[in-house]
Amino acid sequence: MKFNFRNTFSGRNFFILGIILIVLTLLSIYILSGLMTQITEKTTTETQNRSAQKKQEVMAKELSRFLETQNELKRIVEMSNTKNLSDNLKVLSAIHANDSLVKNNWFQINNQKIEFTTSKNSANLETSIKDFISKNQTLKESNSIVNDQQGFFWRIYYKYVATNGTVIRYGYDIDFRSLQTYFATVDQKVPNYVFVFDKKGTIIYHPEIKLLKKNIFKITNISARDTTFSDANGFSRRIALSEYLGLDIVRYTKRLNIKGTSWYLCVNFPKKVSSEDVDAVKNYASLIYVITTAILIVFFYLFMIFTRRNFHEKEILSQEKNKLLLENEKINKEKALIQLQQLKEQINPHFLFNSLNSLYMLIESNTGVARKFTLNLSKIYRYLINPPINNIVTVQEELLFIEKYIFLQQTRFTEEFVFTITIEDESILAKKVPYLAFQIAVENAIKHNIASDENPLKITIDIKENVAIITNNLNEKQNFGKESKFGHKYLESIYNFYSKKDFKTFKKDGDFTCILPLIG
Repeated sequence: MKFNFRNTFSGRNFFILGIILIVLTLLSIYILSGLMTQITEKTTTETQNRSAQKKQEVMAKELSRFLETQNELKRIVEMSNTKNLSDNLKVLSAIHANDSLVKNNWFQINNQKIEFTTSKNSANLETSIKDFISKNQTLKESNSIVNDQQGFFWRIYYKYVATNGTVIRYGYDIDFRSLQTYFATVDQKVPNYVFVFDKKGTIIYHPEIKLLKKNIFKITNISARDTTFSDANGFSRRIALSEYLGLDIVRYTKRLNIKGTSWYLCVNFPKKVSSEDVDAVKNYASLIYVITTAILIVFFYLFMIFTRRNFHEKEILSQEKNKLLLENEKINKEKALIQLQQLKEQINPHFLFNSLNSLYMLIESNTGVARKFTLNLSKIYRYLINPPINNIVTVQEELLFIEKYIFLQQTRFTEEFVFTITIEDESILAKKVPYLAFQIAVENAIKHNIASDENPLKITIDIKENVAIITNNLNEKQNFGKESKFGHKYLESIYNFYSKKDFKTFKKDGDFTCILPLIG
């Protein structure tokens, strides 16, 4: 059976193949984008969860070490007698006083005088401690937040009764400002920050000192329900604006497991993708580019084959028209040659390569616009390679084509071109104009004028009852070269064929105007 290349690449089969290729391209991009999103979200969430858990463990361990004094106190009392108990407690108190985080420490044996570390003793402090002991006579231990004239403290207190009935009370205060400086030193390289608050919302620890003692429920989007969890390892996750960094963050709120406290920990991550996620995204983006490029190369290769065949058929048709009457022969021959030249100009390699280059840039930066760009580009070429039999189309068809053409131009030159289309009456859309009339006028304006962000090229298409008026401001290129005026000759031949004499172009008051009579 003989292979018929002509029939294989018929117009209908070609465009069915083109639609299939475009659908496959979009489907590939959609699936691969979904995979990238899933991997990115899963990896980021898992990494943040692990980091938040580790941060909770570190903070709980660091803060819990201050509660180990209870065991030390027990050992001191058990190894002491009535005579040396006071001296041994002074030694323990002196050891704790050497810790830079401890600002006040004291002890009391039975109801005797309260003993303080000498350098930190004051009348106000003694009065404060006496009031504290008086209010907490029955408590064996206590963790509380104290805010007095000296500062903002975490007060730790223990009461121990020896076997001989001696009652020892021992306590000390941790300065939260010093605690903030300490954590800033040991935790300065991690890609997140944390803060601690109690069940009332009072900020106990925060890397921003001025936020200590503030109510977290008032300065952030955290609410009381974020501190309610179904189990000990539960947490809440929110996207919020950081009160500290001033940018979007992912915030994990967890219970801080410290004995005798009702404190909560917030771990805050800048909302960005980790380096391993970025690598995965890049790999998938490269795959999308390779697949899309391969499909488009095949598509446009077939497109060029079909276009050459179409041109060849037009040449044969032009020769056959020589049998018609002399006037029709002259008009049709001129029309065919000019139309052929016009089509060649529209699909020249520069336009195609510029469009592909723009598509390449859009695939990585804006997938949605890239899809629309690809569809519009394919529809433009479909319109170009299927001219109407009588070389006239409805105003609506020409407007739909020029809108796609304008979209491609504005995608490449966002601020350099300003297009405006106005329609006096919707019923006018059924009238007809020469095939590619709007495109010829718009392309002429773009080709002969300089456009920039500071001085954009403004093109207006005004559809009235009997004419379409296309106007652009003039900023003509210097030494542009001899104009071929193939486009205007083509339009003149069409209008002469339909006995329309109103087609004209002129320059006036800094504008170039093209008047296109409507046919029918």
